[in-house]
Amino acid sequence: WDGSLIQTVKYHYGDAIVAIADPERASDETYTYTFLSWNKALGTCTGNASFTAQYESTFINYTVVFKDYDGETISTNTYHYGDTVTVPTAPTRETDVVGSYTFKAWDSTVVNCAGNATYTATYEITYIDYTVIFKNEDGTVLSTNTYHYGDEVTVPSTPTKDADNTYTYTFKAWDAEVVACAGNATYTATYVSEHIDYTVVFKGEDGTVLAS
Repeated sequence: WDGSLIQTVKYHYGDAIVAIADPERASDETYTYTFLSWNKALGTCTGNASFTAQYESTFINYTVVFKDYDGETISTNTYHYGDTVTVPTAPTRETDVVGSYTFKAWDSTVVNCAGNATYTATYEITYIDYTVIFKNEDGTVLSTNTYHYGDEVTVPSTPTKDADNTYTYTFKAWDAEVVACAGNATYTATYVSEHIDYTVVFKGEDGTVLAS
């Protein structure tokens, strides 16, 4: 088909020309090829002759897939090489605990069909701000910070509680386990109390300890 020489055979006048094995033609981006015939009947030798292979072409079908961020298929279509690819309507993504989403682009530039291809939607995120508060047992705010979902929460320095007439207090723990930000949260300090022991002494007029 392209003029390249496949084989040369010598015959005498009147000899029957014998067909050689069907030649092959490599596929290109657009077609596969199947040998169809020679461009004329072989017959018998009547002089110098040239025969050119003819091929039947079959379009190669390519699949172009558009997917959402989570792998869900938005559209699947079949194209031939060079066809204009139909881009689906920009998808949407629901707001979740992390934030709200706006379609940004496909993960690569959509071009005319050049083979099988997959395009995946990407989004811009607007983060939701969450407030995490740490309070002392009396409600005093120790710290207030803003986080995004999944951020590591910064724990303030261990708080204290002043002793009263009955007890001294030692920090025990926060009233809930401090975890990565999962929403607005308030943590309150808890304490272990310990009785204060007082000593009462009875003394005589001369200062002699009578009882304690």
